[in-house]
Amino acid sequence: MNKRLFLWNMSKSGLLWTLILLMGVIASCKKAEPYNEDAQYLKDEVLIKNWANTSKTDLIKDPSGLYYKVINQGTGLKSPDLTDNIQVLYTGKLLTDSVISRTTDTVTYKFLLGSSIEGWKKGLPLIKEGGTIRLLIPSKMAYRNYDVVAGVPKNAVLNFEIFLQKIIVKN
Repeated sequence: MNKRLFLWNMSKSGLLWTLILLMGVIASCKKAEPYNEDAQYLKDEVLIKNWANTSKTDLIKDPSGLYYKVINQGTGLKSPDLTDNIQVLYTGKLLTDSVISRTTDTVTYKFLLGSSIEGWKKGLPLIKEGGTIRLLIPSKMAYRNYDVVAGVPKNAVLNFEIFLQKIIVKN
């Protein structure tokens, strides 16, 4: 009888319903899987190879895991170093061809190469000023499993076509 009285008093005060709700919330919580770079890379690599086959694009695999195609080597005197400021035009897409970011002839992107994502750090030194390159960047060399850029899902493979306009010389 004491149990019934106890439960009745708890339900009357709302405490019972609060406890039931709290237990439901705790039971429904799912722990996030820890990021496994190697396992994710294997998934990314399958996606990249499927994209290449579908688009009939021959890609080269860098030892870092980056896939690329030099469209135009460029005629400049040097390739950019990580310590160089550079100016580029680019279009960034997901593998679904959804554009996530792009520049225009009037809105270029100027930045220190060493402050960019790993895929750009590895890929842009493969061309010279005036060159164009396509980079298929696995998630481990881009934004991994983080929500960094609106419209870019976690673990997304990125597809960039980048024109290296110039290496900005410091005075």
